[in-house]
Amino acid sequence: MIDAPLSRDPRSLVRLIKSVVVVAAAAASSSPSAPHTLQKLHSHVRKLGLLSNDFVSSALISSFATFGFVHFSRQLYDEIPQPGIVPRTAMARAYSADGQPEKTLLIFRALLVSGLSPDPIALATAISACHQSGILSVAKTIHGYIISSGIVVDPFVTTELIKVYGYHGKLGICQRLFDEMPVRTLVSWNTLLHQYVKHGDVDSACKLFAKMAERDVVSWNTLISGFSQLGRSREALAFFRQMTFSSEKANRLTFSIILSACASIGALDTGIWLHAYLGSIIFNSDGSLDHCLIDMYAKCGSIEKAMQVFESKPVRRDLYSWTSAICGLAMHGRADHALRLFSQMMQVGIKPDDVTLVGVLNACAHGGLVELGFKLFSCMEGIYGLAPKIEHYGCVIDLLGRAGRLREAYDTILKMPMKPNTVLWGILLSTCKVHNNVDLAEIAAMNLIELDPDDPWARVMLSNIYAEIGDWGGVMRLRKEMNSVGLKKTPGCSSIEISGEIYEFLVGDSLHPQIEEILEILEIIEAHMQVH
Repeated sequence: MIDAPLSRDPRSLVRLIKSVVVVAAAAASSSPSAPHTLQKLHSHVRKLGLLSNDFVSSALISSFATFGFVHFSRQLYDEIPQPGIVPRTAMARAYSADGQPEKTLLIFRALLVSGLSPDPIALATAISACHQSGILSVAKTIHGYIISSGIVVDPFVTTELIKVYGYHGKLGICQRLFDEMPVRTLVSWNTLLHQYVKHGDVDSACKLFAKMAERDVVSWNTLISGFSQLGRSREALAFFRQMTFSSEKANRLTFSIILSACASIGALDTGIWLHAYLGSIIFNSDGSLDHCLIDMYAKCGSIEKAMQVFESKPVRRDLYSWTSAICGLAMHGRADHALRLFSQMMQVGIKPDDVTLVGVLNACAHGGLVELGFKLFSCMEGIYGLAPKIEHYGCVIDLLGRAGRLREAYDTILKMPMKPNTVLWGILLSTCKVHNNVDLAEIAAMNLIELDPDDPWARVMLSNIYAEIGDWGGVMRLRKEMNSVGLKKTPGCSSIEISGEIYEFLVGDSLHPQIEEILEILEIIEAHMQVH
């Protein structure tokens, strides 16, 4: 087809280029000829003297970039005598799609220097490159240029500005840009919604969501995910229930988010209903949500159901299913079973990831298998190609602490290649309490207070340790210290699910409408316990 005489009509040539791209794309997976075909087309276009035609050259630039051959796009671009706005924008977009935002911005700068006025596509491409590279100053300059030049921008450009300002936490500017939009698309609504959720302001996101005349599955997923990530799983479940009564259908991501929310608050009944519902639709026919179900059941206390899910599709088990099962068994203290699964996983040729090894090391900690845990930890990089992360060090410290080897646990913290965080010091402090090691408990508590002076937990734990050994002076000192800085112990909390509703109870809480009946039942239970 390329060897035949070509029309000099640019529009016909653009149609031909598009046809070549479609054919090449269909064959790209099985043949490396796509770039060669486009190069031949490039040669013919050059011979016909049509490279100076903006639409022909931009079509070829975009076509090369489609297959990842941006260097060919650049070679062609450099041959254009005086590239116009269309090929310049095509080259900028090619660099952006290839993950080279700095070169995108260089093309855009050259466009302005040449005296050309950028169109909305060029502006959006440049602003998107600022988002990619995290350069807010350049985005501000472009924004200022838009305002000073009086360019009328479309929603696409404003949406890109919201993204880049949102990336840097400038939510006030994002809201102002959104409010000033004469026309708002669903994408622009979802973009602002995402920015609020990303920065943890789900209350503002919720208000924005209520104003949306149109919503899609992205809108619902963004809000539900925001509540779930902040630990407000009850609200996530409430919005999911609203979604089920709306016209919008949940997708795989929705179920993944909501199963995680169920896991975090132990909403087993809701999780069972979701599992049954998934069985009636096609979303989990490939087993892609099995790891979410396994994780949910394990964290809701039903390891038996978790393993039923795992065993139901032995052929379709992926890394995530194996990992969820291993971590679930470790969480429930079934170390031997977890380690057997790990061995089976390796036998079938599935390579573990960081999370898998966290589960395996946790299994060793819960099973008291100190030497095996140390062996696995020490060979992580050599055998599995995984450098230990802070989570793995946490498992080792827990492993040693549970075994009473507190000095070794402390030495491990000191020798770590990264700075220990509150989790690691917290693990050491907890195990010091179990083994009544006051000296190391004081060191751990001191480091915790230094890292997070507003958290009362370290002082409360250390106070309890002092009380156990009868050091009432230490207890009083810590209580005075907490009172002087206004710290209070967070009250204990428990929850129970009844008919799909989650009920939470705080220590000393008497706000439940059925508190009298609850207290009567508790008295009966307490009496039975005393008898037996």
